[in-house]
Amino acid sequence: MNGLFTIPLLTVLGLATFLAGCSTNYSYTHTQGYSSEISTSDLQLREHVKFHWISPSTPGKYTGSQDVQALMKALDAGYNSGHSKSDVSVSHTVDNEKISYSSDLTEREIDVRYPRAEWLQMLLDRGIIVENFGDYSRYLLKRHTLALLEDNPNLWQSELFDIPPTDNWETYKAAYIDKLIKDHTKKSKTKQP
Repeated sequence: MNGLFTIPLLTVLGLATFLAGCSTNYSYTHTQGYSSEISTSDLQLREHVKFHWISPSTPGKYTGSQDVQALMKALDAGYNSGHSKSDVSVSHTVDNEKISYSSDLTEREIDVRYPRAEWLQMLLDRGIIVENFGDYSRYLLKRHTLALLEDNPNLWQSELFDIPPTDNWETYKAAYIDKLIKDHTKKSKTKQP
């Protein structure tokens, strides 16, 4: 007899829990992020940028001019208002010991180190096309990866990104940017019909 009351009671409790969960998740906020990971046999790179808006502020496809001022005018306000965190980490194994590196630089520190307008201009000059807000945020995130690499010279020997080992930062930086452009070109070619 008690079993007959247990089933409706569990049903009511389950429904109440579900509805309570629905009402607490209702919000005007919008969270979006971009993550990428690259792994080789003993290296792993993780890039992540997270956005949190009170209301979404960025359009889907960017159809404006491919120049720095137009891009920043169209996309920078949304990036700045919603950007909550960017982080990059690299881990690799040396003599069976896992070694990890991560960046905790703020967006302001990155803008000082690799000024946004100069970075974007360099990418545009090399053939990068920003098609949407996701592209814009991913390309700005690459500055965080570059800063992590610059701060950890031992990674220049790791052959991460298939970059030959070097002791010279400018050589490594140029190779990293070349790799970024090459990956973009490859991605663009696969999107074409």
